[in-house]
Amino acid sequence: MLGLILGELVKSHELGAKPEQVRALVTEHAQTYEQPFEVVRWVYSEPQRLNEFEGLAVESNVVNWVLEHAKVKDKSISFDELMGAAA
Repeated sequence: MLGLILGELVKSHELGAKPEQVRALVTEHAQTYEQPFEVVRWVYSEPQRLNEFEGLAVESNVVNWVLEHAKVKDKSISFDELMGAAA
């Protein structure tokens, strides 16, 4: 169910992974290796590997969208109510 909601959110607000975001994530990851260019080439040579970075980009887009649009409201409650022990 959550996947459907997130999928619709991504679709309706165009939060899909942008190629430049994916490239930046791959490049950043590759910098931790001795031959970053080879790591980038390796990731891009296999769609399944690239999908992992696309997923990270989509996740980041969704989190950023939610943080921009969320409304926070403070509410004082007792400890028991917080823990679900209130009758």
